[in-house]
Amino acid sequence: MTERLNCITHGCAGKILPATAERTGGYCMPCVQEKSRKEYEEYVRAHRRDVNAFEGLTDPVAIITVLHRRHDHDPLVNWIPYPEPVDQLYTRLTEKQQDHLATYAAQCIRDDNDNDKGEDILRCLAAFTDAQLEGCLAELLSQGKYYPSIVFRRAGARVRDTLISALEPDDANRNHILLALAWIGDETVVALFNSWRIRPPHWVGSLYVPPERYSHEAGWEIDEAGQRRDLFFTPCTSLVSGASGDPSSLIVATSRSDKCSCGRTLINLFELSPRKLGLNVAMESIQVATCDICSAYRPMFAARNDGLWSLINEPTDVTPNEEYEVLPHDSLRVGPTRSAHFATDQFLPTTFSQLGGLPCWIQDHEYLKCPKCSRTMCFLAQIANEDIQEYGEGHFYCFVCTDCETTATTYQQT
Repeated sequence: MTERLNCITHGCAGKILPATAERTGGYCMPCVQEKSRKEYEEYVRAHRRDVNAFEGLTDPVAIITVLHRRHDHDPLVNWIPYPEPVDQLYTRLTEKQQDHLATYAAQCIRDDNDNDKGEDILRCLAAFTDAQLEGCLAELLSQGKYYPSIVFRRAGARVRDTLISALEPDDANRNHILLALAWIGDETVVALFNSWRIRPPHWVGSLYVPPERYSHEAGWEIDEAGQRRDLFFTPCTSLVSGASGDPSSLIVATSRSDKCSCGRTLINLFELSPRKLGLNVAMESIQVATCDICSAYRPMFAARNDGLWSLINEPTDVTPNEEYEVLPHDSLRVGPTRSAHFATDQFLPTTFSQLGGLPCWIQDHEYLKCPKCSRTMCFLAQIANEDIQEYGEGHFYCFVCTDCETTATTYQQT
């Protein structure tokens, strides 16, 4: 048997065959690989260069088109980010600039290589502005594309009727078509959804939920009278990092004295005064009590008439331990007001903690039912975990039934 030799790296216990030693200069293969890695990293550090793709650009449209450009990975290039948030760039666009960007997006959609860029721009225009997108929608429809659904939110009668006519024959895209119609949500769509509620269409078996439930994606439903009922409040206000400047108006993540069935101390995820915040909520004050651990596994309810913590909450199998960190106390404050649909898509380049407006679902839409009256609860607020905890992920969602003064929380993550 051939005697193995010691690796010549100081402190390495590796042994190698003489043939390997001759080929590597006396190093074992792990040391050879480590040496190569260090040489590569040193080469990258020595030769990496900064590239500012925005240098010399002042036109917002030109800047935005560069922002949506996808760069091939190159370890020798450090792309300098644009110093201003993308959503703020969009909100400052003039009507003419919006039109120019929409025209550019339509051209991208016609070009298969730039289709993703076109969709990204349309998504941002639909969420952050009130741009007219009829030409872009016509381009999407001509290619049989109905996504992203939010871009249809201001579509006119022609686009709406084209979508309706495509519902029955297009089995493959029926889900996306229904979502697009939900975002349009005009009187014709409401009447159509209500007719499906009364008499389900023959293609209902191809869906996972009844067709009228697709309206939840766009923040509304059909009420008992067959009319549209919005499931969110206005105005929509962003929540930004920092302590509350006025705890009597809003304070986030405050401790309570009572405990969850799992043994963890409950928190008020939100304490707020709707009147002081200008929210159109018919309640003097709201406390959203929850267990921040158990709510990650099932919805948690609180009702003022039941001593706040609702008796409907079933015990969970969760056993809290030191790995579960306490949510930071008073970590968010009221930020700028924005449109209700500003943060409805998780792929939008924006922040997601907010009061009012429509939620950003990470998974499927999950509006909760009030345990007292069985009506769909309205979305009140959401917290993006990344805004309050380092390396945090997922969203906490808060709901309220103003008739029963019941609140609820749930949680989603990827």
